[in-house]
Amino acid sequence: MPMFSRARDASKVALVHLVEGLRRGGFILLDTQFITAHLSRFGAIEIPRELYLLKLADALNREAIWRFSDL
Repeated sequence: MPMFSRARDASKVALVHLVEGLRRGGFILLDTQFITAHLSRFGAIEIPRELYLLKLADALNREAIWRFSDL
C-alpha cells in the first residue's frame, strides 16, 4: 500500500518527531521490520538477527515512557 499525505514530506517530518519522542522517553530501539530507501536516508540500518536479539533484550530491560504530550 503506498503512503500518501496532503503535505509534501509529511512522512519524513512524522518520522523525525517519532524518533525524537522515543529518544526523550528513553527508548533505544526502533524496529522497522525492513529497510527502505526512505528509512536509510534517516540512518536505518539492517543488523543480523543475533545482534537484534541482543539489542532487544537490552531495550526490554530499560525503563522507557512514551510522553506524546511533551513533544
